[in-house]
Amino acid sequence: MIKFGPSGCCAAFAQAGYQHTVDAAAWVEQHGLDCFEYSFGRGVRLKETTAAEIGNAFAARGIELSVHAPYFINLATQEDDKAQNNHEYIFSSLAALRAMSGKRCVFHPGSPLKAPRAEAMDVLARRFEEVLRLKEEYGYSDLLLCPETMGKKAQLGDLEEIIRMCRMGDETVVPCIDWGHLNSRDCGVFYKYDDYRRVLDRLIDALGYEKTSRMHVHFSKIQYTDKGELRHLTLEDDVYGPPYEPLMQAYRDYRMQPYIVCESAGTQTADARAMKAYYTRIADGANV
Repeated sequence: MIKFGPSGCCAAFAQAGYQHTVDAAAWVEQHGLDCFEYSFGRGVRLKETTAAEIGNAFAARGIELSVHAPYFINLATQEDDKAQNNHEYIFSSLAALRAMSGKRCVFHPGSPLKAPRAEAMDVLARRFEEVLRLKEEYGYSDLLLCPETMGKKAQLGDLEEIIRMCRMGDETVVPCIDWGHLNSRDCGVFYKYDDYRRVLDRLIDALGYEKTSRMHVHFSKIQYTDKGELRHLTLEDDVYGPPYEPLMQAYRDYRMQPYIVCESAGTQTADARAMKAYYTRIADGANV
């Protein structure tokens, strides 16, 4: 089934007096949501016992957990020692995900740095092949890796580059489509239903319906410049977008079952709840 939830703990969570991610399980349930993403943005510094405690709290409420691997992963690196560091970032994230009883690990593909983009993507593909081989060897074959579309034009991770990565793996490599990122890197391309439909159709054509249906999703409105993403906003923004309503309609019409994580700036729980409420209304046939 389609799932909605926040990335991390929102401002209201702290204002209500909560401090620990273990408490976020009850918070997410209280707001009628179905999933939660834990970010290791600056590194994996979570003890296995703490990870298990967090995982048990969410599992007891039937809320699915995902993790976001450290932001500084760059699979396009030419340097073998840095490639080894990337492996550590990815597999320590997968170890924590396992301890949390979660299934999905999102990661950033990387940046070309000084290499031509096509050459950098070839390097990234070789590095990713090694990650997929080690994923099997280390016993993580059942966990999902989700390469994410990125918001800056200089970063690797446009739609076609993510498709290429997802075609390299089996059913456990699914795309993380960040609609705000895609909107930002092209300075505003999602306005109407058909704008989203074109991307969904391309994904189905390239990856098949099943893998596309199970996509991981990041959604927030994002301010951008001519270079791409600048900063995350809330759903109240009416300047930069993208709008979520036509996307929810597309997911409903296509009968897809994505895992939707809201990354709004500080209001991610309330905004995830608003998206779920809208989706539920149209799924029930209400006019909106």
